[in-house]
Amino acid sequence: MTTNAKRTCHCCRKAKSLESFPPLQPGGLLHPYCRPCLTIRVRRNGRARDQAASAATKECALCAQRLPLDTFHWIKSSQTHHSYCRGCHSVYMAERYRRRRRQAVAKA
Repeated sequence: MTTNAKRTCHCCRKAKSLESFPPLQPGGLLHPYCRPCLTIRVRRNGRARDQAASAATKECALCAQRLPLDTFHWIKSSQTHHSYCRGCHSVYMAERYRRRRRQAVAKA
């Protein structure tokens, strides 16, 4: 890596040295956002997640109804609720199953 190599941040659109970008993987690719922009983004997303966690209701992304949190599946890995309510999620998954089944039958 040369010290005069530059890269443009995808957030602020400023050309900065490669040292301003954190690695995505050890010895691998660099993050598309510079360190200051990444810090701002992480803090903003953390606050939004905290506010969403303290809310008693949530709006379904599919039917747009505001429903109590217990009508949304809990996603253990991301520590949040699913974006679709249980009813919409079951309709979506049934259609997904039928679509994939048709594709598998057509492929065979």
